[in-house]
Amino acid sequence: MNPKSYTTSEAAKRIGVSRQTLQTWIVAGRIDAPKLIGVGNATLRLWTEADIEKARRIKGTAKPGPKTKKKK
Repeated sequence: MNPKSYTTSEAAKRIGVSRQTLQTWIVAGRIDAPKLIGVGNATLRLWTEADIEKARRIKGTAKPGPKTKKKK
């Protein structure tokens, strides 16, 4: 039986961050992301529960970013 796989958007939701934050962590080298794979015409990453758990641990050590000012 194959383990469940998640897209980057699904993984980000399970981790509790935005997809963009997860992509930023990947580009910055903060996390080891699954390899990109080609599926039909799309290229994507398939995340396992183990990958998501590793990213959750990284999230716990992340420092919050700058606060944005609310417009009046």
